[in-house]
Amino acid sequence: MLVGSPIFAGQAVGRKSLCSAHLYGELVPMNSALGLLLGHLDVWMLLLALICGLVQVRAAWDPGRWSEATLLWIAFWVMGIGGVYGFICHLFFAPFVAEQIGWPNSPFQFEVAYANLTIGILGLSSFWLRRRDYLLAAMVAYCSWFFADGVGHVVSLVVDANNAPSNAGSVLYTDLLVPVFVVVLLWLSRKQRTRLKG
Repeated sequence: MLVGSPIFAGQAVGRKSLCSAHLYGELVPMNSALGLLLGHLDVWMLLLALICGLVQVRAAWDPGRWSEATLLWIAFWVMGIGGVYGFICHLFFAPFVAEQIGWPNSPFQFEVAYANLTIGILGLSSFWLRRRDYLLAAMVAYCSWFFADGVGHVVSLVVDANNAPSNAGSVLYTDLLVPVFVVVLLWLSRKQRTRLKG
């Protein structure tokens, strides 16, 4: 699960959280370009994967070919880079990440870090190996975990009124919608073998 960048710090104000970025000792408002980029890294990585897929098939665009290419870029950016980023955040910035999710810090964060690392390794190795069966298994692991995370965010939002940035922000939507989108891409690319082996 991707969270806001570890350089962000939140100040609780009633039920709201005003976030700002600390960069080189300077306070950068969340509505700045840097704050927008780092505060919604999950969205930007998905957009980057979509753009890479489009660029890769621009000469001979076809929904199946685009889906196959986009799945590989999702494996690289969203799962691979995002998983390693999540690993680093949960392992080295655990108190901050817990605050951003709206939960108390706990040793379980380390288990989430290792799970993120696993997703990162699956994503990067899927991109490198380019085997359909391996990519499918990696995507099943990603989709089942992140969709369940999204449901957990919704429950936390509804039951506990948890409006923390990494619970009710863009991560809520990407955790729920990207797995559904990946399933659609898998279906659209089911007969494609342009970039994927067997």
